[in-house]
Amino acid sequence: MAAIRVGVIADLWRYPVKSFGGQRTRHVFLGPYGLQGDRCHAVISPGGALVTARRSGGLLGFSAGFDDAEASTGVTVTTPAGRTHSIDDPALNDAVTEVVGRDAMLAQAPAGVFDCAPVHITTDSSLERLGQWVGDELEVRRFRPNIVVALDDGAPFAEAGWVDRTVTFGDGPAVRVVSPTERCAVPTIDPDTLERNNEILKTIVDRRENLFGIYAEVLQPGWLRVGDPVAIGDPPEPAGAGPPPPAG
Repeated sequence: MAAIRVGVIADLWRYPVKSFGGQRTRHVFLGPYGLQGDRCHAVISPGGALVTARRSGGLLGFSAGFDDAEASTGVTVTTPAGRTHSIDDPALNDAVTEVVGRDAMLAQAPAGVFDCAPVHITTDSSLERLGQWVGDELEVRRFRPNIVVALDDGAPFAEAGWVDRTVTFGDGPAVRVVSPTERCAVPTIDPDTLERNNEILKTIVDRRENLFGIYAEVLQPGWLRVGDPVAIGDPPEPAGAGPPPPAG
């Protein structure tokens, strides 16, 4: 069955440091390990354990962006106090340690540090419906997506039906949706004020069985651009699959 258009790319986000605020972009390369430069650094303990906003919500008060977004080079971090540091500035580790409350440092992760899969997708319609349920206009940054799709038909939670299907963007880049996104407490934290609204997670649990958004793996690299059409197709054939041999 031919792929069916469902909408367009409305927004693209990268997060150079896992659990830090990210950087919006108009176009970005989708590589084998997700959006180029996404989650290429992370906060770790001295023993090497990952430190994330799930346990240390104050990390969301940091933001990170590429100095040259086109080339995905040079990362500058802004601390909750408003100070800026290059990613390799030792003083940045001190600022992270202060927020985390124990020794911590930044480390590079060339292939990216992801949860279930390297690409996270949400839709504008789902965000709007969740906001209606909560009684507030929710900021998409709470959910830390890479790709936000504006759906043509405006049907909330349509993406829940995309699991195991192929999503194609523009004229080539494609992903396979591997699972819905199970939410933690991170969306309850306002990305600007760090204040919590526990009603958000409670509503997702009660109304959506704690699922909001989808995870995907990359099938075909290529450039993503805001405004590119988004189409849904059949699941990819298993490796080695093909037509049956001729009879006889």
